[in-house]
Amino acid sequence: MAFDLNKNDGSKKEPSKFDLSKKEVENPVPKSRAWLIGLFGVLIVGGGIWYYSSNKTLDTLVKEPIQNVSSDPAAVATAITPAKEKVDVTDTTAAPIKALGTEEKSNKKTSLDDASPKLETAALKALNHTVPVTFARGTSSFASINKPLIKRILAHLTKNPTASIHIDGYASSDGPLAVNQQISQLRAEAFKNHLTSLNIEAARISAIGKGIENPIESNNTDAGRKKNRRVEITFL
Repeated sequence: MAFDLNKNDGSKKEPSKFDLSKKEVENPVPKSRAWLIGLFGVLIVGGGIWYYSSNKTLDTLVKEPIQNVSSDPAAVATAITPAKEKVDVTDTTAAPIKALGTEEKSNKKTSLDDASPKLETAALKALNHTVPVTFARGTSSFASINKPLIKRILAHLTKNPTASIHIDGYASSDGPLAVNQQISQLRAEAFKNHLTSLNIEAARISAIGKGIENPIESNNTDAGRKKNRRVEITFL
């Protein structure tokens, strides 16, 4: 005989407090807790990305100096040189520049020194065979004196104490040859005496008569003969 202990009278069935059946109880997660968990996850992921990227950049920066060290030692030496040493390098480079300027001045001075003898030689050639004085007919008296020329002659002899001067005396074709030879000698000696009176040592002066030789103008005219009565000088 079976007994139904459940009272089913059509009313709503209330669950028993002593329901021993195994059922899963669903506990929904609060919304605030889910938001915190999501934020924490984002922070973890972002931190991981930042850490990875920063480590990669650091590796790149570390590797580049190493490559520079292995490929270009001079560049590394420049990079690790203190600032003070760079200033010293600049200061030391100034010395060669200054020395270069000094060398240029020295070369310029040397060039001028080399040019001076050439200029003196040219001036000396211009003085040779010039006529400082002319003479009256038949005498050893000066008819005309070229004072600027004599001044240049004296300047050269004074500046060059070892220099000497030679004087050639000449005559025109007037009169006998023997007389003209004698007159030409007297004329050369007359100009020598003139130089000695101007403080030029006689030992530095030689004088000789050439007669009617080497006329500079024609003896057929009076003007030409006046010019031939002369002395010429040559520096030795």
